Amino acid sequence: MLYSDNLLLSRDREIETFGFITTPALHLERNSPTSQIAFDGRFDFAEYIDHSEFNSQDQFLDLSVDQALSERSAFQFDVGFTRDTTLKNEQDITGRILDDSFRFVRWDVDTGWNYLLSPIDQLAVSGTYRNVDYHTNRKTDYQYFGPSIDYRRQLNELERVNATVGAVRFIPDEPGKDYTDTINTLFGYTYTPSDLFTIGGGLGLAYSMQHEDPGRDDDELGYRVKFNMRYIMSDQTSIRASLSHDTEPSGDGDQVLRNRVAFGVDHQLTPLTTARLNLDYADNDDLLGEQSETSEESGTSRYTSVRPAIAWQLTEDWSLEAAYRFRYRLFRDDDESATSNSVFLTLQYNFPTWAGTGF
Repeated sequence: MLYSDNLLLSRDREIETFGFITTPALHLERNSPTSQIAFDGRFDFAEYIDHSEFNSQDQFLDLSVDQALSERSAFQFDVGFTRDTTLKNEQDITGRILDDSFRFVRWDVDTGWNYLLSPIDQLAVSGTYRNVDYHTNRKTDYQYFGPSIDYRRQLNELERVNATVGAVRFIPDEPGKDYTDTINTLFGYTYTPSDLFTIGGGLGLAYSMQHEDPGRDDDELGYRVKFNMRYIMSDQTSIRASLSHDTEPSGDGDQVLRNRVAFGVDHQLTPLTTARLNLDYADNDDLLGEQSETSEESGTSRYTSVRPAIAWQLTEDWSLEAAYRFRYRLFRDDDESATSNSVFLTLQYNFPTWAGTGF
């Protein structure tokens, strides 16, 4: 159950409502000495009191395959299907302003081949494909695909370095034959002193070429930043944090520069009670002070979400969580902002796990 005083996080159309979201989920997995196959399915049924125009039935499906080809090489394949609405999904949170809920369908396909060159050297060749179809002319459908090569070297038991080179093409579904090619690099370092603490990051460059009409190609050189940290401080407390500065595909009809920051902490108050805090931030500002064209065209510039929660393990199978979420959005065009306050009460039941062998 949920309550929100501004469901759409809009400055002009503030909708106050109660809602109910029912989510059955399924996980199937088959393991063998040389392979792992897993399927995850989630189905969201959302209903909003006095605002049935926002009701939806959404599906989230994912199939992953990990197959060892030999002692040194392995093959991975993953395909994901998402049928969701812009009301519940914030993948383009710093994009065009929306004052309504629209459905979209997204396909993701990722495949890769890993080869162990030596006990400390590993080579990975991968490819990705994404197709997003919005059921509205307020967003732009697009395709996004390309290959990449990643080299990793284990310096010692605690340290690892990696280098990645990739190329992607972004094709918006708009009149004309405009598209953008991007060549990107990333050089990273990971430090893992124990199973309880891991920290890593990377720096790289991204060179984009936007192809428009003949003779009107534009190019741009930018930088990439990645950072991740996980720390289990004790049996009761764990912390995770991530940061990203990179270009991303978007429904704005362009690749968009986005900065993303995420932080989370879990603390076990008692053996059956856990407190959580999650913070998320995103903007489309250039940290070096040069605003890209895509950023200036976007309707919003900053988004912040703060979500504290407390969860109780009622029984072995039943759990209950109460959460509050505050959202803030700043609009670039006139410096106006919008806020939203929401309360969630989630009751979850976990069915028993069934396992078997011999087939």
